[in-house]
Amino acid sequence: MEQSDSKPQGSFAQADVQQWRATVEKGLRGADFDKKLVTQTLEGITVQPLYTEADFPAAGDPSGFAGAPPYRRGPLAVGRHGARWNLRTRHEQSDVAALKREIQEDLGRGANSLWLRLDAEARGLPADSSGASGVPCASAAQLGEILAEVPLERVGISLDAGGNALAAAACLLAVAQRRELDPSQLDLWLNADPLGALARDGALPHSLEDAQRQLVSLAHACSGRPATRAITISVAPYHDAGASAVEELGCALATGVEYLRWLTQSGLSLSDALSQLAFSVSVGPDFFMELAKLRALRQCWSAVTAHCGAEAADQNALIHASTSDRSTTRRDPWVNLLRETTEAFSAALGAADAITTAGFDRQSGAPGPLARRIATNTQTILNEEAHVTRVADPAGGSYYVESLTDQLVNAGWAFFQSIEAEGGMAAALAKGTVSGAIAEVAERRRREVAKRKRAITGLSEFANPDEDGLTPRTADATALETQRKAALAATQEASAELSALGESRSLEAAIAAAAAGASLSAITAALSSGAEPARTEPLGMRRHGADFERLRDLSEQAEARGEPKLVFSCNLGSIPEHKARAQYALGFFNAGGIRVTDNDGFADVAAAVAAFRESGASLTVICGSDPQYAEWVERLAPELTAAGATRIILAGRPGDAEARYREAGVTDFIYMGIDVVQILDSLLTAKGAA
Repeated sequence: MEQSDSKPQGSFAQADVQQWRATVEKGLRGADFDKKLVTQTLEGITVQPLYTEADFPAAGDPSGFAGAPPYRRGPLAVGRHGARWNLRTRHEQSDVAALKREIQEDLGRGANSLWLRLDAEARGLPADSSGASGVPCASAAQLGEILAEVPLERVGISLDAGGNALAAAACLLAVAQRRELDPSQLDLWLNADPLGALARDGALPHSLEDAQRQLVSLAHACSGRPATRAITISVAPYHDAGASAVEELGCALATGVEYLRWLTQSGLSLSDALSQLAFSVSVGPDFFMELAKLRALRQCWSAVTAHCGAEAADQNALIHASTSDRSTTRRDPWVNLLRETTEAFSAALGAADAITTAGFDRQSGAPGPLARRIATNTQTILNEEAHVTRVADPAGGSYYVESLTDQLVNAGWAFFQSIEAEGGMAAALAKGTVSGAIAEVAERRRREVAKRKRAITGLSEFANPDEDGLTPRTADATALETQRKAALAATQEASAELSALGESRSLEAAIAAAAAGASLSAITAALSSGAEPARTEPLGMRRHGADFERLRDLSEQAEARGEPKLVFSCNLGSIPEHKARAQYALGFFNAGGIRVTDNDGFADVAAAVAAFRESGASLTVICGSDPQYAEWVERLAPELTAAGATRIILAGRPGDAEARYREAGVTDFIYMGIDVVQILDSLLTAKGAA
């Protein structure tokens, strides 16, 4: 065969961006290019339909090398090649027996570490607070029982006790001490994050000054233990409240800088202080934005620490990524499987050091066996079958991803600077600056969801009113109370140890008290100086689908009362004439759990009105073409009203004819861009409309 040096692409004509745009605009037939193809994100970032080297000049490799500052491209110079990320499973089960069983099942499926989210009492909060459910930890003895079959020398523990981190850490370390394990060899995340806990729960068991002293004490005690992280800066409270990637980045950086100040002012070296810090990031379903968020966090943290004088090895951010709680839906939870897979994929490609897939059914209670199995297997498939660990920074060099990362870095840094200008993270939380900025973004997102500009599959789009869903799982309150009383009854007074703890308030004294049998609540009390505990307005949870789920609940409540909402689809003419708007109306009403009676269309007013009477509905939606509306509506609407229609809805924009249509009896108009939630809410709460 004759050899040729010619390149395959040589046979194609070269085109530039201007030529491409001219071709696209021709295809748009006069429509505005920017309005049709350019989108604006909640972060204020403009996303173009095409990216080239002009958007991210690759010459000189400005993003650096993988495994080197600014760590934008990840902490490893090459792919993990089998050394997968830490598979961390989340546990919030209140029943100890069930919890122990779930832990063993997860370990058997390949989990490397356990994330124990403690209940409200263990967090030092009232039992009826927003963090009420969770793992019980009345004492070191109860925690020891929970971890009895866990080989702590091989399995990492991430202990989330909110603002009560030091007391909970004392119980965990007392368990290790009882087993005669060397704490310096244990993989422990003790997750002290009082500012994050205050933002999430709205309260701490101590004053902020006490919380600062405890964080510093914990970091000093853990310094020099390479596998232990005393402090974890969690962005989950801000993410759950509705923050965009920009606010999440700014809050993470501002909190990290605040803690660095506390630690270095207490005498820790910068290197030792940085060795005690980690980040925990919630990853949402916007694949590219979330991937860019992790890369931007690494780059920004590298810049922060470099400005502080850190060596290259200390500039890398250790990141735990967890799938988002705010993006999950209670309705049609099976779609959460897709969301969770996408989120885990973003985390893996973003080079997260540890990943948690929390379970697709978690809005129905603690995840069930099937959800936990799929959650762990999702990560195993990504690692072992999709081979995402074999390449360092798979997204690196993508003009889109690199441009997106650049824009996030700049916007996140600007928000971080605005927090610093307020006096730092603690001051910004107290002033409401952070909550105000997040609330503004969350409201913009809520409006987009309400108008179905931001789709939620299975809820606002392609909803199934007949969906069976999942039965909510609730714990046996009586059994849990019996368990709690038994755990407390097993504690000891340990008065001498608690007295010593009250004088020193050190981790060592807290461990001694825990080992002597003191309850966690007694340790918490002994650690306090007696100052007023910190309080603020909690950021709360703003789930994307909350408004539509409320509407579905209203619809089911109406059905339970024998007052189901039913809409008659008054389809005009042949199927091709009404199908598009009839399909739109079907999706519109199904999103509120309202059923629609469909048909193949009517040839005249009399037939349509007769079918409406037979349907038994009092709500109707007219679907057809604009010319049909001009011909039919002013004759049809009065007849429908006379036949008993309490609300007559027209699918489509009425334009100049709105006043005439309303005078004829049309009460509502539905079309793309309208507030769907508002219309559905008025239909579901109207009296006598069945």
